[in-house]
Amino acid sequence: MQSRRAFLRGPMTATAVALLGPAALTACSSGSTPPSARKDGGTLRYGAAVEPDSWDPHAASTSVTGRLLRPVLESLVAIDDDGTVRPWLADSWKVSSDGLTYTFSLRSGVTFSDGTPFDAEAVKANFDHIVAPKTASKRAAGLLGPYRETEVIDARTVAVRLKAPHSSFLQAAGSTFLGFHSTAALRDHAADLGSGGKYVIGTGPFTFSSVTPGQQAVLRRRADYSWAPATTGLKGKAKLAEIVVLLLKEDAARVGAITSGQVDVAELIPANRLAGLRGRDGLDVTRKAIPGVPYTYYLNTTRAPFDDLRARQAVRHAIDFAGIVEGLFQGAYDRAWGPLTPSTPGYDDSTVKAWAYSRSKAEALLDDLGYTGRDGAGYRTRDGKRFTVEQPYVKTFVSAQNHTFDVGVQDALKQVGIEHKLVPLDSASSIKRTSTGDYDIFAFGWQGSDPSALGTLYSSKRQFADGGANGSRAHDDRLDGLLEQAEATTDAGRRLELYRAAQRRIVAQAYSFPAYVASMDVAHRDGVTGLRLDVEADTDFYGIEVA
Repeated sequence: MQSRRAFLRGPMTATAVALLGPAALTACSSGSTPPSARKDGGTLRYGAAVEPDSWDPHAASTSVTGRLLRPVLESLVAIDDDGTVRPWLADSWKVSSDGLTYTFSLRSGVTFSDGTPFDAEAVKANFDHIVAPKTASKRAAGLLGPYRETEVIDARTVAVRLKAPHSSFLQAAGSTFLGFHSTAALRDHAADLGSGGKYVIGTGPFTFSSVTPGQQAVLRRRADYSWAPATTGLKGKAKLAEIVVLLLKEDAARVGAITSGQVDVAELIPANRLAGLRGRDGLDVTRKAIPGVPYTYYLNTTRAPFDDLRARQAVRHAIDFAGIVEGLFQGAYDRAWGPLTPSTPGYDDSTVKAWAYSRSKAEALLDDLGYTGRDGAGYRTRDGKRFTVEQPYVKTFVSAQNHTFDVGVQDALKQVGIEHKLVPLDSASSIKRTSTGDYDIFAFGWQGSDPSALGTLYSSKRQFADGGANGSRAHDDRLDGLLEQAEATTDAGRRLELYRAAQRRIVAQAYSFPAYVASMDVAHRDGVTGLRLDVEADTDFYGIEVA
């Protein structure tokens, strides 16, 4: 195990100035301005931790896509902090008794920023775009579920028909990933949506003005916006005139930018910098637990060695998760135990302490598997072949603290004789390898406020090649049955219990092992007011004001 000091020597060497450039750096005052003295307008400079893999949420996999495009692309419904579904672009809806048809009455007077109306045709065009093979949806298609078709009843009435019951659909309909592009943009510029900028046209309070890949994106206020959901408690146009999103992927860059006043807000502050920022004059930190799936290691069960339960259990026993979490995060985060985070509805607390770190158990299981030899480097061998596993990762998307955690796992496995190779890839190569199952371990988190994410991540029908994210490539009839029943039931209590049972099955079969439970820690200067984190712990830009 690496020492705590080793963990704290992460790759934190980049400077904010190198990434931002002089044109983007305008320091803001650290003093607080009373709300009555604030002026309408102003620019918010926001330091984002991750660059989206696509600026089209219909195609994207990264949570940051949904977070940054929420001010531009809106949804049929809004989700309150307690999980209640509220009207938004749809002012009412009804669900058929068989759970296969959702009929929405659309709000009148809503327009896209290009002037075209938001209507039933727009709903149909967007949902059909999500499921189109050419879109290659990585997340939205899973939220849409067993989609059959969208029927236009009239301009303000639309029926979404499913092939099978999908109990999470209404919650999913509040996600940015099921948000709406202008029908004109879909018709004329579908191929350009992923690149962002002026062709990403929505109904939201901001327009997507421009994007400079790897550096920044600019959103500008709509003057005619007037249909915010009741969940915001606000009406009319946004307070901000402009949002400049600065893509500061290294932790040091974001922390340096917020402390120097080069940005007004910085997201995903690393755990080991929280204490220093909280005690700093002119700064504050807003925190909310991130619902969904913790940073998790998925073991490929369709090929050796992890097609054998004993190998999966050996790896899990070999890693001192509590020690890594404490050494890396210094008490800011807790270790994770189950497939969902504790803040997610349906979290099963019986998974806590369902297994334990035990080097002796790991060693015994490896012996039982026949890996009793040792090569010159100290790695275990069977029939002269080293026990080696590969974990590919995308250099652009992995955070510094996740990569440092990966190194801790690598070190723990080396101690029991397992060679754990971390393989950096570009996005295209990663997609190819995950789609074909050419990996042993794949690690990622999944942000979301509904336990139905378990279906996306573990159903045998939701492999990467199918638009899902079944990282363990599980094919488990018992687990599939639980997930399918959970999606089919209309009984809310029964649904959560089925998801709890699914979590127990996942832990028992060691399909994956969760690492740590993170929170969204957003640092902001005193001149920023109205900042709130929504039900998914994402920044809600609509009500923010700057001095």
